[in-house]
Order: sequence, then C-alpha cells, then structure tokens
Amino acid sequence: MRNIMKAVAVTLLGLVTVACATACGGDGAREAMAHGLSPSDTEPVSHDVPQVGRVYVINLYGAQEGRPDRRPANLVASEFSSLKEITWRSWGPDEAIGDGRLSGMWCLPGCQAKPYEATITLSKARKIGGKRYFTKFDIDGDFPRPTSSDDTLRGTLPLPFSTP
Repeated sequence: MRNIMKAVAVTLLGLVTVACATACGGDGAREAMAHGLSPSDTEPVSHDVPQVGRVYVINLYGAQEGRPDRRPANLVASEFSSLKEITWRSWGPDEAIGDGRLSGMWCLPGCQAKPYEATITLSKARKIGGKRYFTKFDIDGDFPRPTSSDDTLRGTLPLPFSTP
C-alpha cells in the first residue's frame, strides 16, 4: 500500500509540475529563471497569439552580434557605456526603467574599478520583424559627465537586422 501511495504522489507531483510550467509560461519561465527572474516577472508565452506589450532590447553584452533580450542584468547601451547588475523597476510596452552600475570608455580607469550608480530608461519601441524593440536610451545619475559630445549618455540602441 505504501508503494502505491508513493507512486500516486510522484505522479501527482509530475502533473502539477507540468501544469505549473504551462501556466507559468513554459519556455518563458525557464528564460526568466536564466535571467534571475521569477516566472511571475514574465508574461505567459503563447505561440498562437501575438504578445501585446512584449518588447525587447538588442543586447550586445556577451554577444557581439547582439540578441533580443528582456530585463537583462547586464546591458551594453552604446559603444561608450554599459551597465551591470541592473534591477528593472519597470518593463512596459512604451518604457523600461532600471538601476545599475555604469562604466564606459569615457570614465576609465576610475569607473572600471568602481562603476557609478545610474538609472537607464529605454523608450521609443518600434516593431521590426514581428517583434517590438526599444530604440532609445537615456542614462542618468549623480556622476561626472563625459567631456566629449561623442561619449553621450543618450542615444539610439542597436536594432536587429530585418529584411523587407
């Protein structure tokens, strides 16, 4: 009788796990956990219904060609500035706001050892190839500003290549 009860318990646990994975977003839940998020931080994934409000950023951090990303912990905003350890306060269809540790070419060597606390805002989402991507960034905080106008803390984010 004990073995039957164990078998029933294991079967029920398996069914609950499958049901939870489906309800929590399936692959989206795994993606969330890989980025340090809980499944509740992500939207359910449905391959049949377009995801209204789902928006990405092309992230060059650790990916020279870039990859679509949502709520990345580390983000290359431009060739001059990147943020690490980002905690996203919001990630919506029109704007994303996060706090992280800023470093860049314009503040070396000081900010390499001690990055600046900064806030990044992503905005101006645009649809490309069936997905929406943020196209603009703005970095703000209490830190010395770049001396060159080329080393901007506002600018255009990279976008995926699309074919017409």
